[in-house]
Amino acid sequence: MLNEMYFRLAPLMEAAAKRPFVWQEHTKKIIITVLLSMVPMFEGRYAVTVMVGTGMPPVFAYVLAVIASYLPVPFILLLLRPVLDWFYTLPIKPVRAFAAWLERRAARKRASMHDKKKGRHAKNASSDWGEFLALYLFVALPVPGTGVWMGSAIATLFNMPIFKSAITILLGNMTACLITTLITTGVVTLF
Repeated sequence: MLNEMYFRLAPLMEAAAKRPFVWQEHTKKIIITVLLSMVPMFEGRYAVTVMVGTGMPPVFAYVLAVIASYLPVPFILLLLRPVLDWFYTLPIKPVRAFAAWLERRAARKRASMHDKKKGRHAKNASSDWGEFLALYLFVALPVPGTGVWMGSAIATLFNMPIFKSAITILLGNMTACLITTLITTGVVTLF
């Protein structure tokens, strides 16, 4: 397995060594990577594939995508709750109804998760651990509809602790970007 991985990585590393990555020449690619990484539903995991395809070194594309796609997370975790509370104060009925619907839906989902968990696990199992594992997996799987934006919104709506949520989302984001980087460079093949 390791030999096969080495033989796949060797040509990539040789090619990267032959053409040095100069910041001044690739500023446009760097800016595009940062902007694509912050777009909801696209995020860093898909920005990596685009940037590696344009010739950016995979390791640099990975690091840049992880950092840039994580930038919105603190804002979402800290500001979504005040924004929802502000929605309730607006005189526009559809906005208030949307905020109430969103919170009711999140409460039902969380309650159903806890009901299912009670039936399967012992009483001493930590529900926090299970929620954070589910949040990690939700962010880490590079499929459409998941990612740091939705993970941050879920953590906020489920009233999960902000610091633990931020760390969990960062780890999930790093995993998702790593998966897509390995698939894009051909180190790991799906079929």
